[in-house]
Amino acid sequence: MRRIALLLLSLILFAGACKKGTDEEPTPDPVATTGGSFTIDGKTYMADYADWSGRNGLRIANLPQAPDYIVNSIEIAIDSLYFSNTFTYRRHNDATYDKKKNFFDALITYTPSGVFGQGRGIAGVTAGNVNVTRKEEIFTVGFDIIVAGKPVTGSYTGKIVGRK
Repeated sequence: MRRIALLLLSLILFAGACKKGTDEEPTPDPVATTGGSFTIDGKTYMADYADWSGRNGLRIANLPQAPDYIVNSIEIAIDSLYFSNTFTYRRHNDATYDKKKNFFDALITYTPSGVFGQGRGIAGVTAGNVNVTRKEEIFTVGFDIIVAGKPVTGSYTGKIVGRK
């Protein structure tokens, strides 16, 4: 009798331990959804990292991967991401430049061929906008700018490393 009771108790405990969880979808981790891309010359380059420094502004780039270690990036010369939601291009030496509303340059580094050492770098913004929204430490950045006569569009959502 004890063996049967012990066996039943073991089966009940085993069945309870094997029970599936709820059918609810887990809330996605915002850091896990980090990423974005930018497009230039009709080709899209993935971006999975962003940082900001007072010297270079905002940089959105891919993390280089072996074996090629190719980095494609856009650096936008912007004084702070907290001042505004929309920044418009204006030359830094323009008397109407306002660091709370404007950005002043961008540098694009990209490798259309995908071959290390054949990358290109262009600078010289002539027009454009950068839009920034923030929810806690997750930023959403969208940009539509003209650099060296080439339209560059893109976006990034995620954390931005560094002082902003």
